[in-house]
Amino acid sequence: ILFFIFSGFIADTNSNTSFYYLKYDVEIQGKVAGWMTSTKTVSSDKSEIKFLIDSKVEVDFLTKIDVRYNLESIFKNNFLNISRLVNIVNKDTQTYTRLQWDGIRYQTWNKDKSEYINAQKIVYSIGCLYFKEPVGLTTLFSEKYLAFCPITKNGEYYTVSFPDGNKSIYKYQNGICVWVEAKQKLYKIIFRLKEIK
Repeated sequence: ILFFIFSGFIADTNSNTSFYYLKYDVEIQGKVAGWMTSTKTVSSDKSEIKFLIDSKVEVDFLTKIDVRYNLESIFKNNFLNISRLVNIVNKDTQTYTRLQWDGIRYQTWNKDKSEYINAQKIVYSIGCLYFKEPVGLTTLFSEKYLAFCPITKNGEYYTVSFPDGNKSIYKYQNGICVWVEAKQKLYKIIFRLKEIK
């Protein structure tokens, strides 16, 4: 059993910005195929929190596939203000989304298409999942799909269901995500916490 003492360190002695870091092994078909990091940066006055997820995975089914994923979510005064997501497969951008609060509503961009979301301010998203257990939540916002997704709790696991039919299952210890199973149509991906600081 893993017990974590989770404390941030000061990244900038002048601004007293707090920085937190998690690193995961990414496993496909029982083998480590890459890594994922999740970081959380809190401003000195705690009014802004930036979540950043970055990953690199290489798999070799019939051909070699190189997947890069990068998500940045910035919360101001406890609400999602800006997000950017890029998913690149073999140097080809498969997904590119952006979201920004304009003071009244959210404007979104999915590649070249722009729309508005007439919703209340977003308080929890995929970007938060690794650092904050979604206790009591029934929905969360996906920066990839630019949509709210249902989340259900079953025992010690949380399941997020996405619009394309895929699901991800999350497990926590002391509020930190220690394990994820991402179910795809043909295979599943395991994210296992390796390092915390």
